[in-house]
Amino acid sequence: MRFLLIDRILEYHKGESAIGIKDIAMSEDFLAEHFPRFPVMPGVLQLEAISQLASWLVFVSKDFKMKGTLSELKNIKFKDFVRPGDQLIIEVTFKAMDSEGVTFDAKARVKDKIKTIVNSGRLKFIDIEHLEDPEETREYFHYLTGEKPWGGYSL
Repeated sequence: MRFLLIDRILEYHKGESAIGIKDIAMSEDFLAEHFPRFPVMPGVLQLEAISQLASWLVFVSKDFKMKGTLSELKNIKFKDFVRPGDQLIIEVTFKAMDSEGVTFDAKARVKDKIKTIVNSGRLKFIDIEHLEDPEETREYFHYLTGEKPWGGYSL
């Protein structure tokens, strides 16, 4: 099973930062067992959402030729539960970029309440062609940012 955990990219600045959202619906597969009477988004999936947003920022920052694969997370703090009905707002900021990858900080919040903090994550660069179809991925990025509709239909 593959979890796509970024629903929309609200803003991005190449090589610097991005803000994205994940709406937590009761119909999410991961909520069925985590936990049946107290459904919460697992912390590891919050970290995956943060990593996915950071990887999208790599993608646009590297002219749609590279993505990032998670290699390290340090100093993680889970401050509160993320529940169905919440809109998780994720902010990623690049601290340093070199030829091998990027180091970033991130936080995830619901409204003004911080839920998760990552102080020092690391993504290694990987050629997009090793992961997925480059053009389809580029189209999906533009869909996530609202710059273009997905597929052949537009309003």
